[in-house]
Amino acid sequence: MGKKNFKKKGGKTLQERKQELKEASRALGAKNAAKKKASSCPDYTIDQLLDKTQQLIDEFQYELAQKFCQRALEKDPDNVRALETSGILLLELGNVEAAKQCFGRAVEVCPESGFSKYMYLGQIFQGAQAVDCFQKGIELMLKEKGEKETQEVAAACRGSNEGPSDRDISNAYCSVAELYLTDLCCEEGAEERCEENVEKAVSLDPNNPEALQLKASFLLSKEKLDEAKEIIKHSVSLWLPQLQAEDKCEGDDEEFDPVESCPLSYNTRMQSAKILIEVGEYELATEILELLLDEDEDVPDVWYMLGWANYLQGPDFVVNARHYLTKAKKVYTKGEHEDEELLQHVTELLQELGPGDGEEESEPEGNGEELEIESFR
Repeated sequence: MGKKNFKKKGGKTLQERKQELKEASRALGAKNAAKKKASSCPDYTIDQLLDKTQQLIDEFQYELAQKFCQRALEKDPDNVRALETSGILLLELGNVEAAKQCFGRAVEVCPESGFSKYMYLGQIFQGAQAVDCFQKGIELMLKEKGEKETQEVAAACRGSNEGPSDRDISNAYCSVAELYLTDLCCEEGAEERCEENVEKAVSLDPNNPEALQLKASFLLSKEKLDEAKEIIKHSVSLWLPQLQAEDKCEGDDEEFDPVESCPLSYNTRMQSAKILIEVGEYELATEILELLLDEDEDVPDVWYMLGWANYLQGPDFVVNARHYLTKAKKVYTKGEHEDEELLQHVTELLQELGPGDGEEESEPEGNGEELEIESFR
């Protein structure tokens, strides 16, 4: 037989194929090493995941915090702490519907303990539904507070930050009262229920400025001007002096932060100024409004209230009124605002005051003392 002639296959050389096998082997080794590393990673508990979530919340890293919280929910979809934490994060991220579902599920899983979920739902819902949530939250807070008072040793071990404080419960009563003062004001018995909850809020924490401020609003709605004036001045005296003192401190390396110095939100302090204007305490209102401008000068309502307060003080304050109202109109026009009534009133007041001599473009100087505000006493 003749010798067979085998033709060499075309393509890669033997050396190239050996090199490919070597690289494939290295890749497989790396893949196995990665698997081994993954399997050796600790399986974090739900509490560890939620502790990390809370740490990220404190650092305002809400989206990353939500990922850790979601991991906890994957482990236990009905974990109440994870559900409530996820609800809080979803609110921060603007997803109100999803937050409502989380809090709602937490209520289904654990309806008779843990007041926080009811308080958040009270903020999400409106009208009578909100009242029901707040009242259930108050019921649970009072229950928990009573349990703590009968277990002094255990409470001491847990620390003073555990559980609801009198201020927490007082604020909850305020939330109910405010609903009857606004959204539910036309309901039968709304006035009585509002007053009842206001009195409970003040009685439980007599030094709660928000409770006192709400009482002043209620008294104004009853046209009890003198009583409202005394109450709102007392309310403001509980937080304004400290805010003033820290605002005037010089030489501190850290920038002044009113959020840390005052228990009241920006909008609540703005409401304080509004009530003060209604009861004729213009100077005190102006002082609060000027501090609010230091925090954010792009809020047209603050400029408007400054203009309105000066307008109400008569001819000697016309220059100041015109300045603030002109600024209010500019800020309103520059931003995205929807309060047409405010803009209309500002326009009417400016038309009444007239164009002036261009002084509204400069900082108001007054006629000597109208902008010289004494420290609150």
